[in-house]
Amino acid sequence: MKNFIKNRKNAVVTFLTGLALVLVSCSLDTVTPDPDKLPSVPLSRAGWEVIDYSSQEDQGGEGDTGRCADILDGNPDTFWHSCWNGCTPVPPHFITVDMQTEQEAKGFFLMQRQSLSRNIETCEIQISSDNSNWESLGVFTLEKVKNQQDLAFESPKTFRYFKFIVKTVFDGTDNAALAELVPYTN
Repeated sequence: MKNFIKNRKNAVVTFLTGLALVLVSCSLDTVTPDPDKLPSVPLSRAGWEVIDYSSQEDQGGEGDTGRCADILDGNPDTFWHSCWNGCTPVPPHFITVDMQTEQEAKGFFLMQRQSLSRNIETCEIQISSDNSNWESLGVFTLEKVKNQQDLAFESPKTFRYFKFIVKTVFDGTDNAALAELVPYTN
């Protein structure tokens, strides 16, 4: 019985010593994830507001949706729609959003209107820190799909305001619609 207890104590000591060696040999580099490999995370839209736009459907033509702010609500079933009920605006359409503070982003997530009607084919995104001087991040060609699309920047950008500009729509009309638009980071 003494040998059993002695062997068991030795086994426990050996196990604990080995565990301690493993833990001591771990460095932060092996347990800290690489930020460039983390999934993209949408920025919080709390407090954001639409401060300017070219048109929106606010005459009841789209029921409880159609306004610019609907692109910020996190619900792909609501959407912005350019005005069409009693008006005939023409592209380019735009929406300007104030995020209230400067934030760093690596791109935008975008979702087309889920009915795939009046979907945007080409758009431009501009950013600003002061709502006066604007930097174009380029013209993006979108897909006519319900899935989330990723409009990645070449390098991270810091800005407070962004302007989404519709250039063309897939069906060739003057009207456009968009379900969601949000900058993201890691």
